[in-house]
Amino acid sequence: MISSPTLEALSRFRVGVLGYGREGRSAVRAFRERYPDTDLTVLIESGEVPRDLKVQSGAFDERLLEFDVLLRSPGVPVEHPALVDYRAHGGQVINPGSIWFAECTDLPVIGVTGSKGKSTTASLVTHLLDGLGRKVLLAGNIGVPLLDHLETDADVVVLEMSSYQLADIDGRLEMGLMTRLFPEHLDWHGSLAHYVDCKLRMARLLDGRPFLVNGHDPVLMRATADIAGRVVGNCAPCIERRDDGLFLGDEQLVDSAGLPLLGRHNLDNMALAVQACMLMGLPIDKLIPALASFQPLPHRLEPVAETAGIRWINDSIATSPHATLAALEALGSSPVTMIVGGMNRPADWSEVIEWCRRHELQALVTLPDNGADIAGAFEETLGSRQVKVESAKDIEDAVRVARELSQPDSIVLLSPGAPSFPHFRDFEERGSRFASAARSIEP
Repeated sequence: MISSPTLEALSRFRVGVLGYGREGRSAVRAFRERYPDTDLTVLIESGEVPRDLKVQSGAFDERLLEFDVLLRSPGVPVEHPALVDYRAHGGQVINPGSIWFAECTDLPVIGVTGSKGKSTTASLVTHLLDGLGRKVLLAGNIGVPLLDHLETDADVVVLEMSSYQLADIDGRLEMGLMTRLFPEHLDWHGSLAHYVDCKLRMARLLDGRPFLVNGHDPVLMRATADIAGRVVGNCAPCIERRDDGLFLGDEQLVDSAGLPLLGRHNLDNMALAVQACMLMGLPIDKLIPALASFQPLPHRLEPVAETAGIRWINDSIATSPHATLAALEALGSSPVTMIVGGMNRPADWSEVIEWCRRHELQALVTLPDNGADIAGAFEETLGSRQVKVESAKDIEDAVRVARELSQPDSIVLLSPGAPSFPHFRDFEERGSRFASAARSIEP
């Protein structure tokens, strides 16, 4: 077994790269630039086949045994049957991120994860550190693979970590931060228990070093109760969110009216980001003013247009009903027409429906593939008289229908509560097409 998976150590073996997404491409680039003679093969079950590389296409099966070591791209389930069999035969499966950790042992890394809010919180921590003069590298699930940064002049790394990445990554974190914990990606993980285990694997990378968690999340609090090094953030005596402000003790530090991010959940994210920087020794009096200059990330409660008195908000990042509920709660008392639906997978819409019962949703527009199921759940509970429900064939049609159903001084919210596949490349494409359609509406 390879205990320290540096590029040099791996270059002596026959290496299979599982998947050719961003992480797979990054791994191939790293070997080509540093050890071009490595016996490297890209293995792809489906999708575009790369040229000028050795490629093995088709289902992952016993052919994996031909390789000394496999590099698993995050999209490939860690419990894929072929990988289970490969490990049973003594094969070693390595996360590409583990290679970066083996190569860059001296850089302090802050890991950020959570079922919702990890991208915003990681970006907030980066923004705050950068504003106070630190050289920060923001990488990981937010879009830049670690292996693209083997050469960096950063003095600290903020690493957004998905459950796919955490499942088998090895390395050392200086600090960990978890925003929330609720069921996500169960189609990939196979069970809620496996999903939670992967998220909490962050504690193994910390080995007792500070693990900052959101004290407002009771599920997360229960799950981390026995973890050494836990720091309960967003809760006294730390900075905490109370209603629509951030407080330290009895002192209100900031009110949401002066901040660019919408929603109480984002105040939670800010409380955690500031607390993480304070744990690094940075002064609160410099951190709080810097929150006002942070710009919201695309596709996360992003205002994209205003036409005929209607505000159009893109929350395409919402891939579960839990995230959709947070978006609705962020919008306050404004009348809302909501666009929902996407990949057909098990999901519990009961809490969203209950919110709509109390706040009288203006209208619901559903998208394929699970839109009909969502509409059925709403109509069964609320009845057709309480909420207007219409189906749309695609995102452009949904924008047209939402415009017809919405009154002036209201909001149209795209918060699908489901993944974007198979109708979009990713949630970014879904959000961009929504924004483009909204902006094209005649006043």
